[in-house]
Amino acid sequence: MSSEQHWAKQKERGNAFFLRITSLIVKYLPLWAIRFATFWVVLYFFLTSKKMRENIRRYQQRLVKTTKVKLPSYAVFRQFLAFGEAITDCFAVWQNKIRYDDLIVDDAEDLYAEIDAEPKERGQLLICSHFGNIEICRALLNNGHHKNFQLSALVHSRNAEAFNKALVEAGANELPLIQVAELDAQKMLEIHQRIDRGEWIAIAADRIPVRGEKTKKIEFLGEQADFPQGPWLLASLLKAPVNTVFCLKENGRYRLKLRHFCPIIQGRGVQREQNIQQVMQQYALLLERECSENPLLWFNFYDFWNDNLTSD
Repeated sequence: MSSEQHWAKQKERGNAFFLRITSLIVKYLPLWAIRFATFWVVLYFFLTSKKMRENIRRYQQRLVKTTKVKLPSYAVFRQFLAFGEAITDCFAVWQNKIRYDDLIVDDAEDLYAEIDAEPKERGQLLICSHFGNIEICRALLNNGHHKNFQLSALVHSRNAEAFNKALVEAGANELPLIQVAELDAQKMLEIHQRIDRGEWIAIAADRIPVRGEKTKKIEFLGEQADFPQGPWLLASLLKAPVNTVFCLKENGRYRLKLRHFCPIIQGRGVQREQNIQQVMQQYALLLERECSENPLLWFNFYDFWNDNLTSD
């Protein structure tokens, strides 16, 4: 992927003024008015975002071809609209309009028992993605319901500083954020110490690194795409089990889906590379299944398969 096309180099759409307006709309307007305003804001961005429309159209074409899922009418616009509603929900959850009791917890493997364990237990990794609304998870899991649970997140948020600032002004807590662009030996030591203290680390596994070439070609929706190797290498180095988390809006309510994914990734050198390749492909297959069940919740609006490079 060229430097111009890298997702982290794309400027965020909108600015602090519009985000502030969004925060006020969510805070003071009733739900029907919020949805009405969101529709028109999303329509503006939809009409003025040609490249993003094309990227989502290609994603949907691959999804239909691979999974045979049936999409609704005006599916591309509806995916934009789902993203717009996710943003307003990010503000709503911090303003207590979405509460923990509103959450449907899907924890078939009792991961909560490990989340609620005494701090003397080593921490684990939570693998997330830009599918669904992970901000809801961040807000509701850090609201005091899990007293022994401490969560830090590895992020690249500098391309969304206005959004993060607006969330804090809306009431977001100061979740420890570790910038992936600064992931050096000192940061690695800090993360290792956090895991040893019983903290959990959340990291997205669906976007390529900000710098460096640690990616692998993985089959996703029938074609090869670049996925980051970093989260899985980190899990191996930390000797920590890996779990997955999704927060999915279904029929107007959020479902928190927690699952064990894989034990500690073993091996060194070539053997570890092979093991990482295997779990990366397993994760891509998991993403495929989630996309087939909720096709409009895929919120990677950049050129995920590098179609623009291959077409040049």
